[in-house]
Amino acid sequence: MDILTTDIGRVAGAAESMPVSAAVMNQGGMALFIVVKLALVLAAAIAVMLALLWVQKGRPGAGVVYAFTMAAIRVPTVALAIVSLHNALLIQAISSGA
Repeated sequence: MDILTTDIGRVAGAAESMPVSAAVMNQGGMALFIVVKLALVLAAAIAVMLALLWVQKGRPGAGVVYAFTMAAIRVPTVALAIVSLHNALLIQAISSGA
C-alpha cells in the first residue's frame, strides 16, 4: 500500500518527505524503490522464520530473540500503515485542489 500511495502521490505532485526513500527514488525511480521495499520485507520474513526455527529447536534465549524480532517488525508495520493513510489523505487533498 505504501508503494502505491507513494507513486500516486508523486504523480500528483507530492514530494517524498522521507529522506532515504527520496534518495532511493531519485537514484533509481520507483523500480528501485519497489526493489528496496521488497528486500526489506524479505529480510524481515527471514528474520522471523529464523527466530521461530530457533524457538522450535529449543535454543537458549530463542524466545527472547523471537519476541524482539516480532516487536521490531510490529512497530514499523504500524508506522507504515499510518504513513499510507497519510499519503492517501494527501492525495485526496491534492486531487480536490485543497
